[in-house]
Amino acid sequence: MKIPAGTVLPFAPWVAPKAALRGVQDITSESALAVIRAAGASATCEWFEQPIDHKNRSMGTWQQLYCVNPQWWVGPGSPVVLMTPGETPITTAINSARGYTYLSNTTLSGAYAEALGAAAVVVEHRYFGGSSPYEGFDSETLQYLNMEQAAADMVNFAQNVAFPFDEEKSSVASKAPWLYWGASYSATLGSWIERFHPGVFYAYHLSSATVEANTDNWYYYDTIRKGIDSYRKDTSCSLALTEVVEFVDSFLLASPVNSTEVDALKQLFGATFPIADDDFAYAIATPFRYWQETGGYRDVLEMCDVIVSSQETEENKVLGTVPASVATYAAYFRINFRDSTCTYFDVWGQEDPLWCLNTHDLLNPFFEARTLGNPWRTWYWFLCNEPLASWATGAPEGTPSIVSRRIDPHYWQRQCEMHFPPENGQRYGSSNGKTPDGLNSRTGGWLRNSTRVIWTSGEFDPWRATGMSSEIRPGGPLQSSDNVAVFLIKNAEHADDALTARGLANLKMKVNPEVVKVQEQSIELMKRWVSQYLLGEQGK
Repeated sequence: MKIPAGTVLPFAPWVAPKAALRGVQDITSESALAVIRAAGASATCEWFEQPIDHKNRSMGTWQQLYCVNPQWWVGPGSPVVLMTPGETPITTAINSARGYTYLSNTTLSGAYAEALGAAAVVVEHRYFGGSSPYEGFDSETLQYLNMEQAAADMVNFAQNVAFPFDEEKSSVASKAPWLYWGASYSATLGSWIERFHPGVFYAYHLSSATVEANTDNWYYYDTIRKGIDSYRKDTSCSLALTEVVEFVDSFLLASPVNSTEVDALKQLFGATFPIADDDFAYAIATPFRYWQETGGYRDVLEMCDVIVSSQETEENKVLGTVPASVATYAAYFRINFRDSTCTYFDVWGQEDPLWCLNTHDLLNPFFEARTLGNPWRTWYWFLCNEPLASWATGAPEGTPSIVSRRIDPHYWQRQCEMHFPPENGQRYGSSNGKTPDGLNSRTGGWLRNSTRVIWTSGEFDPWRATGMSSEIRPGGPLQSSDNVAVFLIKNAEHADDALTARGLANLKMKVNPEVVKVQEQSIELMKRWVSQYLLGEQGK
């Protein structure tokens, strides 16, 4: 089904035109009302005017949504803690119905605000949620979604915002210490701000930031493999998973490929509709993507328990004897993942349960929908344009792999052209010669110098290899100093320090004492840095 450009899909996080949020009388959109309700009674949500192009103000302006909670703000000149949810709409970060919100102490950014007597602010990223210069996204309109513009947005906001409780601007960044908190991509953005706009934000806490981009991030799944071994205290599951991969790849990577055998393999895993070999390889790897979600590692470990408990092989008239690990993994995928893989997008009655993974059909809504209703599209622009890339792939030969080696850099890079064909002569960056190495050169990558930055990463965070605690960083992980703190959190995953014990209790999730320890140390360090700022101001 062809979806016309401009269509807002049913899975849109923001389905109405942008509406003025300042003043109750100006609220006309149900989406705007939903944001305010989600933020809670103690918070205020407003629009902040931003230029489309910070280098060319004649391009015009757009409205950026933010919400602020002044609950702990102790008066003029007090600190401000800012975070952006990055590649997701603001409602994902402020809705307390989810069990946590970045406007309260259920998250570390809110805990910072409480400890520092600061205002807690959440700013929606350009081109996500309702904050966008354009409603249609293609290679022309997305030219202003880049590293420099996104960083400049946060800087302009920090330097010029007039909060409803501080219309005299006593707490703008030139008059008060601003702390930037970020996790995952928003941490990466924070690292760019610190690099390109030093001194605007006084201090940073960057959790699981990608500071060194690459084209082949096979460490992503390899870190999960090591985490599985550590949590289970044995290698039985990872060995079974590598056996699955060897079996699958014996057909997918055969030379020549036997299409009859490959079709039988796909049917074994429940792929009853036509699916390309590389899309199939990724489909059966999707269970591991849960690992980086909050508490998602438990889903993988539960799957492991099932896989290692079975010793029953299966006879297939085309494939021959199917090892127990393969037969069990295939059955588990069919029952627990196949039908739910694409329901996240909630798109009308697609017959194929794996429809969203079809990366060979330009009419797939995944590629065709060029609106605010398809946030994945705008995020993929960053990967293709900067290019942040860091494609998660199978491990090289000689290294155990828990996902098919059919998932390679080409698989991901090929989708850039699917998402972003040329428009009025405009293209995405990597099609014009931009590379991750060039990005690293601009940002400083692993070898950058930082001031008053807390870098955190989980021991089993799939993105750890791209951060400052990476063991493959030249010279090894960055070491802490007076102005930089590096924490590698034991038995932790992706951005686990984002939620406090209160937030985890609301989610009925177990608290990792190692995370709590790092959070407490981080708060004490941030209090010391802020006190140094305030003492310096008083001494002037």
